Amino acid sequence: MSSLPSPDELRAFCAGTLAAERFAEVDRWLVDLPENEAERVLAQAGIGGADRPLVDIAAPTSRGFVSDLPRGRLRTGNRLGEGGMAMVSAAHDRVLDRMVAVKVLKPRRVDEPLEQFHLREASFRREAALTAGLVHPSIPPIYDVGSDGGLPAFAMQRLNGSPLNDVISDGGLPLGERLEILLRVAEAVGYAHSRGIVHRDLTPRNILIAEHGAVYVLDWGVAAACGTQDGVRAGTPDWMSPEQTAGAAADPRMDVFALGALVRYILAGHRIPTGLSALIQHCQAADPAKRYADGRAVAEDLRHWLSEGVTIAQQANRLELAWLRMRRSPHVMTGIYVAATAMILVVALWWAQRSIATTEAEARITQITSTTSLDRTEAVAVALDEVRSIRIRFPRLASAQAMEARLLTAHDLSERSEQLERVRTQLNDLLHRTRTLGPWADQVSAWRAAIHDAGLAMHADQVAEDAARLREHPLRDLLTASLAFLWRAEKERGGDYHAEQTALLLANAGPTPGWQALGRLLGRTAFTAHEPVFCHCDDAAGVLTESAPTAVALALFAPEARLTAVAREALRQHPGDFWPLMASARASLVAGDVQTAERLALIASGAEPDSLLPALLLAYTALQRDNQTGLAQAVAHSVLIAPGNIEVRTLQAVLLARDGHSAEAQGIVDRLDGEHLQHHRARPDGHPMERSVQALVNAGLRLPGMHHSP
Repeated sequence: MSSLPSPDELRAFCAGTLAAERFAEVDRWLVDLPENEAERVLAQAGIGGADRPLVDIAAPTSRGFVSDLPRGRLRTGNRLGEGGMAMVSAAHDRVLDRMVAVKVLKPRRVDEPLEQFHLREASFRREAALTAGLVHPSIPPIYDVGSDGGLPAFAMQRLNGSPLNDVISDGGLPLGERLEILLRVAEAVGYAHSRGIVHRDLTPRNILIAEHGAVYVLDWGVAAACGTQDGVRAGTPDWMSPEQTAGAAADPRMDVFALGALVRYILAGHRIPTGLSALIQHCQAADPAKRYADGRAVAEDLRHWLSEGVTIAQQANRLELAWLRMRRSPHVMTGIYVAATAMILVVALWWAQRSIATTEAEARITQITSTTSLDRTEAVAVALDEVRSIRIRFPRLASAQAMEARLLTAHDLSERSEQLERVRTQLNDLLHRTRTLGPWADQVSAWRAAIHDAGLAMHADQVAEDAARLREHPLRDLLTASLAFLWRAEKERGGDYHAEQTALLLANAGPTPGWQALGRLLGRTAFTAHEPVFCHCDDAAGVLTESAPTAVALALFAPEARLTAVAREALRQHPGDFWPLMASARASLVAGDVQTAERLALIASGAEPDSLLPALLLAYTALQRDNQTGLAQAVAHSVLIAPGNIEVRTLQAVLLARDGHSAEAQGIVDRLDGEHLQHHRARPDGHPMERSVQALVNAGLRLPGMHHSP
């Protein structure tokens, strides 16, 4: 405290008129005094006494609101969902005792450019800022903004429900209720438009149907202020307007286009009423100026249809309006059915409606033809459902028949595209499995199945045809690397003939001279034990001129001076590359540089924690160092990954024997491939397994096929 308070200051303190900063100093000073001493000081200043104890003294009321937000107020619980940008988890607000949802930006991926991460972070923060300013029953409120583990986060209302696409797919929701949902969505989007905000990503997945029929518009991550020209093709392609696809400035009519697509989506498989067909057409006009101005206008026309069965966009004539209104009056309809004259009118109207419907069906087919993107599977499926519905109603409509045939062709192309994606996934999974377990023989069937699914026959009499297909294949790069690993697995299994055919295909159709050189090299590669030897030949030099075939060569071949030099050069440019790490570590182990081998294996294990290959190297380095603890840890990790692998089982037996469990170790050895073990013992060629086999012999264990002298 700067100075003791004067009697006047004490009296002002008790009256609550002392300045805020001085009030705080005097308050702390009085708190630090013993209670009796504080009463005595106040009494000397003519204050206090039994009629006014200290607890009645209040601070000035002008200090402002103080938040009750302690650190750790939110206790995060189970993960609720995950998207491309962020993760959402349940959390408990311990102050207000309520459940909320916490949305946290995903951390930057190792392969994600820093610029891309910053764009994602800015989009995340923009979502919080924009949503917080939107107060509407169908827009989830933001409770707080902060961070979680150093990453931007915000707390919002927790919602329980299902996305619109799941609700629609169940098929039990009546048409009226579907349109009521879309009305709530249009109202929410219209409210955002009135606040100058454009959502830009309205899709069925971003609309939640919650408890008690509540409707929420979610995921405002790519929303932008009206007029924002960010040049970004933000949104989901199948639901974007043409100008949004081109990166135009944010405009409410982009959301209007998506609202029209949503109306069509919820009506897929149903006959679309004339009024709603007109509404969709008005929403999705190619010229933005011809669409509704914003979401409020769409909501108004939906209300018009729900109340009267007609939309403003329909521009119905008086006869249509009269008919639609009569249909909503049961008393009037009863009178019509009773009167013969009304029956005639009904028949006449039916024919009129039929003529109008046929004309509208023709117009709708024309519109579908001009607006449906045939390279979008979902758009094709929705259009095909609608065209088939029209065909059922108008079986002789030639334009509908032609459009159905066109859409079926596009659907077949989409299925082929999906098949291509499935093959891409298969090949990537197999390449990842190779990084995890190595190129072993048990992968031959899986490799051949995936390559066959890609359209390659892999028969000796069809090498030329396969080469032609491979040169033009959209997955050529993946298939090229896969052929090299298939060759390795076939050689491991002893299928020399098939391996030769695989190498021949790679040599004939490799996408670059380096890949073709690798194919020729594989066709004449010799093996030492069960590892291919990198030859001193022109093709070997040709492989090393290109990075892609070189990376595969590092994975396939045994340690060799040229490959080791290439691997170490690659690590100088990219220190975390897996195959250069493994090749350098293996070469260091063969050269006796155990420390470097261990360091590189640890780095590789960090890059691929589920991979067996660095775990085996760590076990071998521990074995060479005679480090029993390190050996036990590496073996335990290896057993979790590949318990049946012969190298893992051999190291496991060594560990047991060294721990005094010789009988159990011998039981493991007896079940191993004796010829394999004897080969590594009798013909050393630098393979790390020689050390584990020798360790078995040194521990007094008998290898299968080995006889002790009496």
